[in-house]
Amino acid sequence: MPKKKITKKDPNEEISGWIRYKQNDQANNSKKKVSASLNKLQAERRKSLTKRLGIIIAICVIGILSLSYYVSAKANIASVQIKGASELNGNEVVKASGITAQDKVIPLLLKNKDYSLRLQKRFPEVESVSLHVNHLNNLVLNVKEKPVIGYIKEDNGYRKILNNGKVASQIISDKQINPEKPLFIGYNKSVSLVDDLDIYAKLPKSIQKQVKIMSGRTKRSTQIILVMKDNNVIIGNTTTINNKIKYYPEIKKQLSEPSIVDLEIGAFSRPLSASEKAKLGIK
Repeated sequence: MPKKKITKKDPNEEISGWIRYKQNDQANNSKKKVSASLNKLQAERRKSLTKRLGIIIAICVIGILSLSYYVSAKANIASVQIKGASELNGNEVVKASGITAQDKVIPLLLKNKDYSLRLQKRFPEVESVSLHVNHLNNLVLNVKEKPVIGYIKEDNGYRKILNNGKVASQIISDKQINPEKPLFIGYNKSVSLVDDLDIYAKLPKSIQKQVKIMSGRTKRSTQIILVMKDNNVIIGNTTTINNKIKYYPEIKKQLSEPSIVDLEIGAFSRPLSASEKAKLGIK
């Protein structure tokens, strides 16, 4: 019986084949990974390019619309509205601001501070002004006024006395007065309102709230007269009133009718006469 032919295999050759197979497999996998990475990178680049192109288009569209608005009649001021300063004459405010119907909206808004300073200079009662726009070209001036500490009486009305000691530009009627604030009457060029305002500012807050009138109709330049809301009248000396006024609450408790409380030299009181009441408008 013939013997089967046995083929001998070289172990090294088999190992070399396996190694070549693994190397080819790894190479193919690497190619697939590189290809996938390239596809992903290209997709990201296309996405980034599309995004940039969209931004550029949006900027161009906004630029075109802005330019179209700026050169159109809609960019011109159509109207001006004043808010926050009821006593100020709107026509005077607009005239003082220098704003005209030919002005463009955007440049005006960019110069808000300039217009605020201009109106503060013209009107003492103006503390600040802010500009904003309604319906594209309707300009609104929001005026913030300085705090009011009282009112000074003039022949044809009253003017506000501001917290910086200055007097407002506009004359108002007695109906526009805040009854909680004191009236300053009888002041003229020969009587210093500034000095009496300084005295008033140094009074205790509790006393300030009780003052109805400060009168400049005094017999001496060193004299000061306060008409209180309880209808008592305090007479004092400009140099000592701030020290002596602290005794008023105790003196007031002892009074049964409107009286004069004299703190000018000592400290005494007496009832007001009918003529004094009439002169001071006390009932």
